[in-house]
Amino acid sequence: MAKYQYTGSGEREFPTLVLTVKTGDTFDAPDGLVAADVVPAGKVTPAAAAPAVDSTPAAATATTQGA
Repeated sequence: MAKYQYTGSGEREFPTLVLTVKTGDTFDAPDGLVAADVVPAGKVTPAAAAPAVDSTPAAATATTQGA
């Protein structure tokens, strides 16, 4: 058995697992489960990852100095 997380929206039923899950729920299921909107628990999907933000201020250019 492995832990999985449901990342979809709303409720979803897994009749073969006798299970209903809501967004963000984690659950146990057989290893190798493949289902839409289900990821191994603890993994972040690329769409859910926060984009990198460059905190370095940009150098002034002719267009930003009003030249």
